[in-house]
Amino acid sequence: MASFERVGERIDRELEKLRRFFETELRPTTERKAIEALRQASRRLAKLAEDLEARAARPQK
Repeated sequence: MASFERVGERIDRELEKLRRFFETELRPTTERKAIEALRQASRRLAKLAEDLEARAARPQK
């Protein structure tokens, strides 16, 4: 029975290490990448809106 307890304790420790890795390394990196992707999308959408406005402002033939 003691070996099952040791296995459970080991699993708990490994899960805790995984949780810490996720919170300290993976999540911040993912958030930074998401922020940059959203900023890029925002710039592209703004440019598209400007292009559409310019096209709409041109006299129709």
